[in-house]
Amino acid sequence: MINEQEQAIAKIQQTLNHCIQETANMLEDAIGRKTEVLPDEEMVELERSEYIRAVDELADLYSRFPAVRSLKQYMHLSDFLWESTFIESLSKDEKRKWFHSQNLATYTDFCKDNTAFDEAFPYFSVIHKVVVNERYAQYLQERNARRNSAKEIDTAPNAELADSQDTAIVSVPLSDIKKIEYTFESNLTDEQVALLVDCANEVRLFKGDTLTFEQMKSVLDCRPLAMLRPTNNRLLAFFFDQLSNRNHITEKWQAVIARHQLFLSSQKNTPLNQSDISTAVNNVRDMAISGKYARIEHCIRNLKSLEAR
Repeated sequence: MINEQEQAIAKIQQTLNHCIQETANMLEDAIGRKTEVLPDEEMVELERSEYIRAVDELADLYSRFPAVRSLKQYMHLSDFLWESTFIESLSKDEKRKWFHSQNLATYTDFCKDNTAFDEAFPYFSVIHKVVVNERYAQYLQERNARRNSAKEIDTAPNAELADSQDTAIVSVPLSDIKKIEYTFESNLTDEQVALLVDCANEVRLFKGDTLTFEQMKSVLDCRPLAMLRPTNNRLLAFFFDQLSNRNHITEKWQAVIARHQLFLSSQKNTPLNQSDISTAVNNVRDMAISGKYARIEHCIRNLKSLEAR
């Protein structure tokens, strides 16, 4: 069931997708029209310069706006805003705007000023530039690949021509690309997992019986033996955030927990969703570390020492 926050993002995504598609269409149409009048050599050079421009602009955007870096591996999805870790990376105030702002701007307004949505939805124009440039660069690569393939066929011996025609390049629609598999991408050894189990039990990370090694391993494998309930959502968020910060698990860990429904909420009889986890993370990232949080931080920092053994 889609919650209110996901519905809010979905509405913005529709507007963003329209802006992206219209701009992409114009860029691709412009290249196509030039093909009709320019010699092949000039087209090759034009496409090369356009590709370099797009890649250089992407490098600049990714450098200046770290929040949009996570979009790259998700932008083939129609709902990449929600599926990526973009929303999770926003500050509290920025996130509140995305969930609750209203903006009456139209696509026409966006064409006149591509920052028309930025006040209500931070980074809107940056996301638009990133996705357009990524798709444009891919489009130019595909044009180049088709051109090179055609040259190979033209120069192939006649005996091989029939076989070459059977291997024509087929463009796969973006909608048919397999969705990303969400995993923790854990690099933890059994000894490190055992230390995490001891730490989790010491701070009483979960309600109920003592956590076992097998249970922790099953969680990290995204195949939990049972759905565990944390004693406190914030404590659980801190635990996994620390693992991610020290590169023991993926930075997309919040999406992994939500997608696989690994834990129950500490206060509700429902699985922790991405909104619950994101809220918990925001609540712990700015607080002073003490007590159980300090113990978790100390434990996870010491995981590195086990790698040298």
